Amino acid sequence: MSEHPTEPLVSVLIPTHNRPDYLEVALRSALAQRYANLEIVVSDNGDDDLTAQRIQPYLQAHPHIRYFRRQGMSATENWDKCMELSRGEYLNYLMDDDAFHPDKISRMMQCFQAHPDVGLVTSFRQLIDERGNPLPPVEGTERLFAQDTMVTGSSFGRYILALGSNLIGEPTTVLFRRADLRGPFGTFLDRRYTVLSDIATWLSILARWDAVYLVDPMSYFRIHFQQDQRDNSTRLRASLEWMTLFLDSHEHGLFSEEEPAFLDLLAAKLGGLSQYLTLHYPSIRGGSIPAQDIVDGMQRCFHALLHRQGAPSPLDSPPSGTSGTHVASKGRP
Repeated sequence: MSEHPTEPLVSVLIPTHNRPDYLEVALRSALAQRYANLEIVVSDNGDDDLTAQRIQPYLQAHPHIRYFRRQGMSATENWDKCMELSRGEYLNYLMDDDAFHPDKISRMMQCFQAHPDVGLVTSFRQLIDERGNPLPPVEGTERLFAQDTMVTGSSFGRYILALGSNLIGEPTTVLFRRADLRGPFGTFLDRRYTVLSDIATWLSILARWDAVYLVDPMSYFRIHFQQDQRDNSTRLRASLEWMTLFLDSHEHGLFSEEEPAFLDLLAAKLGGLSQYLTLHYPSIRGGSIPAQDIVDGMQRCFHALLHRQGAPSPLDSPPSGTSGTHVASKGRP
């Protein structure tokens, strides 16, 4: 970090858990940034001292690194601690197994400075294997444009919700302004998301701001065997969260499709979700998602699909003994 900064402070936030080898690679990529006014915040909820030992030489050599360790923090608490300890006007998470291109922050900050209507900057992300070798794109990670492009927030959000795919990228990929968050990371329309915390955040920003997409790979997303594996319950939770994002956006007039197009999309999404439930119900029964959450989510979808606009709804008045208030579950990034 420069001693006399003339540029806005950018905070690189690295939540880490039991990955000292990959963390060191990620940390070095943050230290290699050519943007001058930078701080790095590392929050560690690991089960041992290996990360603390590995990071000590970097803390002694680089005073702009801040390190916090508390064993037993949840993933969400670890993420939130990074943001709590940071001071930057701009924020970019860096997953402890990913890496930055050396020009990532400087290129993206140039976009913010050139386009005052922009709320986030993203890029093509290069997939890499456990040794850092490049991998071909998988569905949803292909390069979106042939050249650097500014995209309106409304059109980008509408396209993402229609496809049900995170075209913007994982947290490592995106630089955004702290002031544009509406609650903790993972919050959209006052509801905090568990599996789709990044998408919820991007949609919250896109509801008010435009985006820039850079075609060069400004980050590297690692695919390896140590990554969290999503079981059928987690995939189902993701599907239900996609539905909630889609319905909440429509009800609040954000990224809205015309009613016939909205209903067609909803019918297709509901059909896919129903098929998934039918195929995987043995492993979902007794899983981490309460059955009532699934029933409530499906009921809301069917009501939106079948209920005529302007007609009284049986869901507007909850049955006696039930509550009409939605309590959002605590999310984890």
